[in-house]
Amino acid sequence: MKKVFPDCGHPQGQRVVPWFRLVEGQLYPDYGHPKGEKSKPWYFILNDKLYPDVGHPEWPRRTPFYRLVNDKLYPDVGHPDGPGEQPWFRIIAEND
Repeated sequence: MKKVFPDCGHPQGQRVVPWFRLVEGQLYPDYGHPKGEKSKPWYFILNDKLYPDVGHPEWPRRTPFYRLVNDKLYPDVGHPDGPGEQPWFRIIAEND
């Protein structure tokens, strides 16, 4: 399973506890997320862009919140803070 952790560009800094889990192209809030673990996905990946999904508080939106580059997630045009050059999240494969 892949887990998603806050990275150096995130306002709260890098974390060692995952905020999301990546399952079949969708990101679900994990036990480290401030809002807790959720059963509905918050984001889906399409063409290396992450869009809000049914569980996200701002769903539906048609602009991507993040762009995926080398297992890092960078804020994109749809992100509330606008696009950014520092990764907010990193994706790491973990053993189940």
